Amino acid sequence: MKVPFAEIAEDGTKYDITDASWFPEQDLVRLAPVSATLLLVRKAAGRVEIQGHLETTVELQCDRCLKPYGLRIDTSIDLILECPDEEHWKLREVACSAEDLDTVVLREPIADLDDVLRQQLYLALPFKQLCATGCKGLCSRCGADLNQGPCGCDPGENLSPFAVLAKLKK
Repeated sequence: MKVPFAEIAEDGTKYDITDASWFPEQDLVRLAPVSATLLLVRKAAGRVEIQGHLETTVELQCDRCLKPYGLRIDTSIDLILECPDEEHWKLREVACSAEDLDTVVLREPIADLDDVLRQQLYLALPFKQLCATGCKGLCSRCGADLNQGPCGCDPGENLSPFAVLAKLKK
């Protein structure tokens, strides 16, 4: 949903979004309905503040044991969309403040809410995807799931590619 800045009220315009047409189905599997609430407030002609909340559940694959698991996404949104004048786009040295990190610079004064929600969803995903903090993963030798119990591999056995060189040294 694209909203021109001029259509946003100075005291705020609220959007309750349950339609998941923006959801990146090609990258993620959605396990629960999407619920998003966004409040857009026009601060100036070229500046809009977005505050809101996004909730859903997605299916991820554990990085250690490779099993799929559900992750509940419950994140708040606090952004500033800004469409600066032409002077801003000239090449210059810029020092960023902490507020600048939450500012999205746009070429035209239109808030693309689908894009904002998609970006916030990706930012809410964990860097290391684990089904549980104590996940033991897979055995590096036989591939058995160590969460189910110990595998039958000999722990003293050295499967290093350099083990052959150690035998030559003797």
